[in-house]
Formats: sequence, C-alpha cells, structure tokens
Amino acid sequence: MFRKITPLALHRAAISLLISSLLLGGGGLASAEELPPPSSPQPSQQGQLVQTREIDVTGDGKPDTVALIGSKLDPNSPYFDKLYIVVSGQGQQQVVIPLEGGYNPHMQFCDFIGDKLPQIYVAAETGGSGGLSYYYIYSLKNNVPTAIPLPEPLRVKSTFKKNYKVLLKIEETGKSFKIDLMDRKDDYEKFGIYKDGKVIKPLIVNVDGYGALKPIDKDRDGICELMGIQRITGIANADTIGYANSIWKWKKGKWALKEASITQTLQRSPR
Repeated sequence: MFRKITPLALHRAAISLLISSLLLGGGGLASAEELPPPSSPQPSQQGQLVQTREIDVTGDGKPDTVALIGSKLDPNSPYFDKLYIVVSGQGQQQVVIPLEGGYNPHMQFCDFIGDKLPQIYVAAETGGSGGLSYYYIYSLKNNVPTAIPLPEPLRVKSTFKKNYKVLLKIEETGKSFKIDLMDRKDDYEKFGIYKDGKVIKPLIVNVDGYGALKPIDKDRDGICELMGIQRITGIANADTIGYANSIWKWKKGKWALKEASITQTLQRSPR
C-alpha cells in the first residue's frame, strides 16, 4: 500500500536535503552572481533551518520558497558561523546567497525599491560590545540575485560648550542638537574635559555604525523605508550620550535621507 505524502512533508524533506547539500559544500546549487562561493563548512558543522517563507520574490506570479539557513561549529552555541539565503521556485534554478554569520538572524520581506516585488531583508547581530548587526537587502527579480546597497551612516561633529553641554551637528543636514551632560559631570571633570563647568579639553565623540536598520512603512504607501539608529559615545564606550536617528527612502536608484535627528534617549520605532 502506498502512503500519501503531504506537501508539507515534501517541503520539509527538500529543506533537509538542501541543508545537507550546503554542509557538503553546496554542490549543484547556483550561487549569487558577483559573490564568492560559500566556503565549505567543516564536517562537524551543524546545519539548521532558521526561517522559511512562501512568497513570490522573482515576479513570475508563483510562490517561491525562501529559506534562511545557518551552520554552526558548536551546536550548543547561539552563534551561526555562516548564513545562507536560499530561493527555490517552480521551473527556476535554485539560488544560494552566502552571508556573514551572527546571532539571532531573521528575515523580513518588503518592497524597498518600488518595483512592486518584495525584496529579502536579513539582519544578524555581530555580538560585539557596540551592539552592531549585519544587514542585507536582496532583490530576486527574474531570479537574478541583486544586492541593494545600504545607506551610509550619518556623520556627526561635536562641539563641547560650557556648563556640561555638547552640540552635535549632523553633517548631512547641517542641523545641530544640544545634549546635556550634567548628570555625568563628575566623570567628565575626572577625565579633564571640564573644570567647574568650563571646557578644558574638548573631546571628539564616537558615532557607531547602525545599531539598528529596520524596515518601516512610514508613508503607508506599500514601499518600505529604512530607519537607522546609531549610538553616540563620549569618554568611553559605556558612556552613551545620545542616538543619531535617520529615515531613508529609495529614490532614483539610491537612498535619500528623509529625516534625521539626535536624541538623548533611544528613539522608538514608529508603528
């Protein structure tokens, strides 16, 4: 007697075979153009399906299977040494896009570039003390993997003022924002930056890369913007004095800055 195999079972079997293929070096799979082929994982690496979604990303009107797959050297670690986006569609050659590893990887889907197709967004935390992450956006229109470049982080200049104030100027817009450091004046006097409210030795603040670069549809027009958040630090990495916030929208083949501000506390994502 033949046993009926459900589509779900077939899907899981296909994913299992795919993970096995990746861990054996990716034989028989098409790698993304203009990207180096995936490095062959060691035999001890453990493959894991992180996330999967049925969605048309190629534009042929048929749902594609988009999987985020990771490999680990240590199966007990939350860190993925390598990540892969794998796109499979009916009558389409399978596409594998190798990414850097990281913690807590996840995918989202949104039309960022206005071509009426969802692109694939992936984020994975680096695990460093700065709270940074790797971010990727890929278009798979016509089953051709194309990396969408990310917006450059904001550049910020600092000018220390009397009475424990610092003026932070966003170079891209020319706008300045004042941050009050009175709550940490003892530390700034200890490090010789201030003495009795007077500036003794001005400090160049450090502006991190994106601690967050999140898809949002602020205009509610079906096209996603990117919301960036960058941490600004003073006398030490633990001395967070503010955050540079930005909203970017894709226009004429590049990211255009729509909004930019500096806040003393972490800004919440708009709903």
